[in-house]
Amino acid sequence: MRIRNMMHKSLAVIGPDVDFAALLAAYRQMESRLVYVVDKDGKLLGVISSYDILRVMFPFYLDSNLVKALPDDESVLRQAFSACKGQPAADIMTTDFAAVTPDALFLEAEALIAERGVNVLPVVDDKGRLVGEVSRRAILKYLAERCGLEDEA
Repeated sequence: MRIRNMMHKSLAVIGPDVDFAALLAAYRQMESRLVYVVDKDGKLLGVISSYDILRVMFPFYLDSNLVKALPDDESVLRQAFSACKGQPAADIMTTDFAAVTPDALFLEAEALIAERGVNVLPVVDDKGRLVGEVSRRAILKYLAERCGLEDEA
């Protein structure tokens, strides 16, 4: 099966100049696993994951011992947010991403997902424009349906 038949098209898309505050606010409402940063023509420039957002807010190394030493109130969060709220998406996004085309086979996507250690890949057309995303979950749903398991609970 081709990716075009299983890709998700409802994506969180922003421009490279959107600031961290707007990005974090948008992340609360989105269904997509990633926020996609595109230029004015829809060309994919980068991706932002929840890990990227947390890395920006908490750039220091957090471990369980350090967390125990932090105050149990919102001051830590507000201070971290204040330090990065104006940072543009272009500075946060990951530009070293793998992508597939709508005509790729689902096993190609699964191989890339496994190789890159991710759960979702952007789908781009031949001009690099974002057209969707394919997730490991979509691949598993496809496999379950093809194995006759769509009606089982």
